[in-house]
Amino acid sequence: MRARRKITTISFDVDGTLVTPAFADMVWLEALPQMVSESWGIPLEDAKKKLFSDYESIGPQQPEWYDICYWVKRYKLDINPKAFVLQYKAAVTPYPEVLDVLESLRKRYELIVISNSSRLFLEVSTEGFKHYFRHIFSTLSDFERMKDRDSYLLACKEAGISPSEVVHVGDNFELDYVRAKRAGMRSFFLDRCGRQRGRFFVRDLREFATRVTSIYPSYR
Repeated sequence: MRARRKITTISFDVDGTLVTPAFADMVWLEALPQMVSESWGIPLEDAKKKLFSDYESIGPQQPEWYDICYWVKRYKLDINPKAFVLQYKAAVTPYPEVLDVLESLRKRYELIVISNSSRLFLEVSTEGFKHYFRHIFSTLSDFERMKDRDSYLLACKEAGISPSEVVHVGDNFELDYVRAKRAGMRSFFLDRCGRQRGRFFVRDLREFATRVTSIYPSYR
């Protein structure tokens, strides 16, 4: 029997994995509706109702859902998307264990990010710890597609690694756990609510770090 290839790389999702939803929620649920309200001259509640209905009609399985430039253009807003998003960078909140876990894991593995978020959002949300990562991939901006089997393969190709060398962790069961496995990676589902149980289900990144280092040898 052939020996299993050692793990060289840990891949992370970002929103809900490394950082709380606070920054994304501030932009999508508060700031953008406020901008629509002011630009269109309608009450804030009406702006929210309209915008949230349009979010739902597109849904999180479509790339437009994550693209602030799409929404600025759709609503004919006279704003610079980057300047608009940067106003709310103080809302970025890493989970408490993140820095310790990244510091520990980088001693044994290369670290990368594979996220659905646009490049603009990733630049803001990872600013405080981007130095830990060899690569930060936005499937939306870099590959013009959602996080799927092919986008994981494209990220691995760009990074010069085999999918079988990678463990990916994220908080979306379909996008992070199922689709990463389809690409040939090992994957973990991060369920911070603790509803799921299983060898590859973890409640926080500290548990993930303990689990992954005990299951998979590193190359260092």
